[in-house]
Amino acid sequence: MDVSIGRRGAILFPHSVCVDGHEDGCLFRFITHIHADHIVDLDKSAIYCKHVIATPITLDILKVMGYTIPTNKAIALNYGQSMNIDQNGWLKLSVAKADHIPGSAQVVLDTKDVCIGYTGDFRAPGIRTEILKDLDTLVVDATYGDPSYVRENEDAIMNEFVKLLKKLLTEGPVAIYAYHGKINDVMLKLRQWGIDAPYILSSSQWNIYCVLNRHGYGTSDVFHQGSREAEEIIRSGWYIEFALTSRYSFLRRRKGISHVLVTGRYGKTVVRLGGSWVVGLSGHADFNELVYYVDEARPRLLIVDGYRSQYAHIFSSYVKSSLGIEAVVKPF
Repeated sequence: MDVSIGRRGAILFPHSVCVDGHEDGCLFRFITHIHADHIVDLDKSAIYCKHVIATPITLDILKVMGYTIPTNKAIALNYGQSMNIDQNGWLKLSVAKADHIPGSAQVVLDTKDVCIGYTGDFRAPGIRTEILKDLDTLVVDATYGDPSYVRENEDAIMNEFVKLLKKLLTEGPVAIYAYHGKINDVMLKLRQWGIDAPYILSSSQWNIYCVLNRHGYGTSDVFHQGSREAEEIIRSGWYIEFALTSRYSFLRRRKGISHVLVTGRYGKTVVRLGGSWVVGLSGHADFNELVYYVDEARPRLLIVDGYRSQYAHIFSSYVKSSLGIEAVVKPF
């Protein structure tokens, strides 16, 4: 059975299943996580699909982000859970853990003839991301599918990040910029690494934090910007505020506060750029992790997502030549 990737990034499984996008005829839409390139055309899916499926965390976050999915269409599946999408029980959709941002998931469609999976975005395969095995076809994210994208391990990066923050906090407040979900990941990690400065969140990030707090992703000393407590903390000059990456270019012009951009799209661990800092902390697998995942999974056919990666052809060629696994790029 053919698996393809649509012109707007939808992963098209057989039996009218679409993942992270929408195409005409799609009856079941699965969402791996909340990032923009994975919720394309969600409004169309909410109208035309029979069901829109995601983890409970993802569905709850989408709600506070302003997306409306009719209650009778939304189906929450947690890791390890599955649902039949036909009356005979021959078509089963299953959810597996992916470590990217809170709520991230992988998806598997099991039919009486074939088994097909899609990784979505992930990191730490075999540790915090389950490796999908015994598949006929695996669709893989290859954001960092070039051999030059090999990072230091996360502990080394966090060690440098924490040293930088401790220094900056002696000078004044710090603003950290990251993507949705990545902000919450960073908040938790910094607490685990001993950073105890209060956190200040804008209304949009506060709403997401409240959802994650209900799902067990809360931490200490988090305050809503504009609240009385937050105003007192801001006057003290010792705090960390979090904002979206999209606000970085505008907000970094502010004086009296240090600016730190957290992104995986930078090869260095920590570097100063102008008056700001960039920390190379990624939510995506690097090249070695991608190779490890595919080598462990060993599907009969690997489809590399060429819609979301400029290195898809490089990674596909490497898999064929070095791992001996049939691999193609889609869209072609």
